[in-house]
Amino acid sequence: MKKPSIESFKRFIKGFIPSKYALTLFSIFFSMGFLLAFHDPVMVGSNINGGFLLGDIQAQFDPPQTSSLSYLVNQFIFFLGVPAAKIFLSNVFFAVICIFSGILIVPIILLDFFSYMGSITYLLILKVGLLKAFLILLGSFHLYLEFLATILVIDASLKFYGSIFHSIRQRSFAVFKKEISNKFIPLFLRIILLLALAAFLEVFWSTWWVYIMTHTYISWADFYVGVYSCLVK
Repeated sequence: MKKPSIESFKRFIKGFIPSKYALTLFSIFFSMGFLLAFHDPVMVGSNINGGFLLGDIQAQFDPPQTSSLSYLVNQFIFFLGVPAAKIFLSNVFFAVICIFSGILIVPIILLDFFSYMGSITYLLILKVGLLKAFLILLGSFHLYLEFLATILVIDASLKFYGSIFHSIRQRSFAVFKKEISNKFIPLFLRIILLLALAAFLEVFWSTWWVYIMTHTYISWADFYVGVYSCLVK
């Protein structure tokens, strides 16, 4: 069996690098959202939710006397794992409809995510100050993966429709098949991987991180082993 080489690993990592076009769109719409919130924070704040970044996390803890295997399975798989799975499936659904529709990238990704997160960033600075906002965003690792995945969705849509255009121009289905196999599918699988990791980290890391940044400190283990309910108000 052929062992993976350093070059194949480098190619795998390079596959996560988005195009300059997609990065430019991200920069433009994120900045637009930030500047809109800067211009009228009251109006913007009244029209967006903000999730746990702007809301107040209300967590109740009921740690067990003994952490049995049955308890840990129920806690980490059924209580915490199921929400992570739902987040993942929801994000995959929106990624798929954006890729294959193309036009839905504008309202869902450019406006409802990039601009939305730009506005949230400014409103978070207003709420907790520049330093704490920086720390909250710095430790919310799932955001980096979601940003990268959604930027790559733009590239995936371009590759999909580009393969159709190339096959029509050359009048060859083989061209479409080759470009889908070599360019689109590897990129789509990377998006799926990023969204899976993002959903996992959102539940199993970022929620705890935002909580300790905005409330009292509690260790990661104590938070997740003992959390009984976690709501955002």
